[in-house]
This record gives sequence, C-alpha cells and structure tokens, in this order.
Amino acid sequence: MYHHIKKLMYTVNVGTPDVAFGNMLLEQFGGANGELAAAMQYTIQGWNCVDDLARRDLLLDIGTEELSHLEIVGALIRMHLKPMKEKREAAEADPLVCIAGGGGLALTNSMGNAWTGDYLKISGELDVDLRSNIAAEARAKIVYERLINHTDDPGTVDALQFLMTREITHMKAFSAALESLEKPPFSIGRLAVTPELVDEYFNASTGDGDEGDSDMRGPWQTSFGLQPVESQMNGGKGLSVGSVDGVAGYEARGKQDAGQKATTATKVKTVDSKSVPDNRDAAQTGRQATMADEPISSR
Repeated sequence: MYHHIKKLMYTVNVGTPDVAFGNMLLEQFGGANGELAAAMQYTIQGWNCVDDLARRDLLLDIGTEELSHLEIVGALIRMHLKPMKEKREAAEADPLVCIAGGGGLALTNSMGNAWTGDYLKISGELDVDLRSNIAAEARAKIVYERLINHTDDPGTVDALQFLMTREITHMKAFSAALESLEKPPFSIGRLAVTPELVDEYFNASTGDGDEGDSDMRGPWQTSFGLQPVESQMNGGKGLSVGSVDGVAGYEARGKQDAGQKATTATKVKTVDSKSVPDNRDAAQTGRQATMADEPISSR
C-alpha cells in the first residue's frame, strides 16, 4: 500500500528558470540512470525477494525513497520549463517538450527517448541484484555531478546536491547488505566455475597504438589469484580450455539462503548436494534445488 504525502522530501526553490537546463534534468526523470528507473528496479527486486525478508525491507525502503526523489526532480523540471508556457522563444528551444508535453513532465530522457523497462536490472539473485544497485547509484551520482556543473542557480544546485548525496547513502546501504551476506566476492550463483580457467587473465590486446598506448601491466593481471596468459597468436599457450570437465561443484552461499522467508516462499533447499561427475565431458545434469524434506538421490 502506498500513501502520498504532498510535502516534498526536499523543498525545491528555483530562482532563475532555464529551459535548456530543464531539458537536461529530464535525464534524471525518464533516463536510464534516473530516479524512476531506480525506484522501479529496487521495488520490483523487493517484491521478488521472498527468501530474505530483511533485505526485501531494505529494497522497498530505498525504492520508495527513489519515488520521493523522482518527485523532487519533477518539481525542478516544472520550474525550469515554466517559461515554455509563457514565451514562444522558450518554446522553440524544444518543440517536443513544449508542444507534445505542454512544457511539463514526460517519461522521456533529455534526448526525448521514451522511458523503458529495459533500463531495469533484475536478476532474481539477491547478491547479483545488490551489485547492480551499487553500480546504479554510482552512475546516478555522476549524472548529478554533471548537472550541477551546468547550472548557476543556487536553489537548483542545493536540490541536486541533496539528491547526489543520497545516492552515496544508498550505495552504503546496498554495500552493507551485500557484505552482511558473508558471501565470497567472486562466488556468484549456485554452480562453481572451472578452477584453473578462472584464474587466467587473457592478454588479448597487444602491440603499440597511435596514442602512446602499449601492452601494459597492472594488478588486474595478478590480483585475486590471477595469472597472465598470452594468446596463441602471440606465442603463448592460450586459455586452459581443456580444464573444463563437467560440473565443478557448488558456490559458497554465505548467509544468502538463511534469511527469514516470506510465507509465500517456495519450500525448497536452494542448493542440491548432488554429486559432481568426474568423467570427462560429462553432461551437466541434476537439479539445483530440491523440495524441503525430499531425499536427495546420489549418482
């Protein structure tokens, strides 16, 4: 159940309207990294999260706050676009916004492209969704920085500063939720990756470029157990594709499956303790989940 309170989360005051800037602000209303996309992404993730009610509450808290941010951005846009309703010169700055939208809000980005659900990142896997949300907050923070750089109106700058700051607040909350799962950072999903292959950094960009670039080295080639591997085209051995041999095993889940579940959650064990085939080129078969109290057959 939603209940709207008419007072803004942050009071918006625009001193000097700027129609062109109002158009820029549409990016945070109906754009890929805007507040509507964030609100829908976190809320739908929350509705789907029946296996961890604590983190569902987090997703719905922040998703609902993002709707409040959308309202603030909407107020900023309306105030900056106000001259479109009064002066033809202002209307000519963007006929699409003025004529099609009446100089008001529309679910479009700053280029006039319609908002789409394709912007949303919803995987149904809690830790993956939390990582997506951390990245979404980072992108939104950058957009607000760029908007601040293109306005001198003090009230607008303050409102954008408020919104930009809350992006980092949400990033902290999502990061804490992910960390509290106590799940290894590179343990994604339910099935383990191939051991030898996963640690090979493929040096696929070599030679000297026209901009002073060359074959560089950095910690991204040697950290977290990584080892550089040269391409066969460059005299190296290439990736250890021969190490792929059926199912490697199970990923560490941490506390991901131990949260309080909704009454509507399915009665399943998240990870099946099926045996791992040891024969080469074995078919990757077997279930990833079994019903509660259901015996698990071994192979």
